Amino acid sequence: MVSIKDIAKYCGVSAMTVSRALNNSSDIKVTTREKILKACEELKYKPNSAAKSLITKKTNMIGLIIPDIANQYYANISKGVGEYIEKHGYGLILCNSNRKKINEVKYLDFLSEGRVDGMIILPVKPMKKDYEDILNQIPMVMADNFAEGLEVNFVGIDNYTGAFKIITHMISKGYKKIGVILGDERSTASGERLEGYKRALLDNKIRYNDEIIINSNSTFEDGFNIASTLIKKGVDSIFAINDTVAMGVMKYCYENKIKLPMDLGIAGYDNIEQSAMLSIPLTTVDQNSKEVGTIAAKMLINSIDNKSKKVEKVILEPILVVRKSCRE
Repeated sequence: MVSIKDIAKYCGVSAMTVSRALNNSSDIKVTTREKILKACEELKYKPNSAAKSLITKKTNMIGLIIPDIANQYYANISKGVGEYIEKHGYGLILCNSNRKKINEVKYLDFLSEGRVDGMIILPVKPMKKDYEDILNQIPMVMADNFAEGLEVNFVGIDNYTGAFKIITHMISKGYKKIGVILGDERSTASGERLEGYKRALLDNKIRYNDEIIINSNSTFEDGFNIASTLIKKGVDSIFAINDTVAMGVMKYCYENKIKLPMDLGIAGYDNIEQSAMLSIPLTTVDQNSKEVGTIAAKMLINSIDNKSKKVEKVILEPILVVRKSCRE
């Protein structure tokens, strides 16, 4: 393996000069730096990143914990994070909590053991006490879901407005008894969307009925299974916490000869790519998920570089996407 000493000998300079050139020291002449970089390329020199991180205390790695790697919404956020940090010289360690708190805790511990310079987390059942210690160790940004009372940079979507928009749209199409499949009851996103739902009902003088509000783990299987319960309660439409859950509802309807949207209206949330590809395209809410990832990554790198010490909270505006799964 080629070492810094080999590069120094090849160029006729000291090992210290090579080291300073590779670290972009301003006191190295441009011609000398170019000569050293060319030698590194010719000799196929690869720096020992592990040794460098021991000296600089930097890993140039970012940790990202997401709840569901198979969900397109989270995949788009990951893409936004990955593309931004790559442009700024960072690599990515991606962890999938699989919507399990025990997995999230395991990854928080794993990443905080000197493996990354900072982390972005889309938390499961977030509570302030779960993140305070780690927040004191390394920079952190939360996205999508928030831990109340925690002083941490956050980027998310206006869930209240998103739910209000889509429920108002459903009511305008004649739906009156709108069942809801939420996520976990401790999820801030679920709580905010429920409040938006309630407001839309109130504005249209429709009585709120908590018997047709059901929490879930936000999976396709939940949508399929809960659809039966809500339909038996006489709902004329269903609003799902995400598009994946909505697709589970649609599958139940297909298998049970329930016609969409005549017999039952369905609306989702996230506007994942598949939602437009269905035989009956899904009415949904676009969360601009890639932009969530980009902003989270920018916040984190600014925090790592000490460019911003102020805690920021960025809330993006959701966009109603009207398709064919509700009456026209």
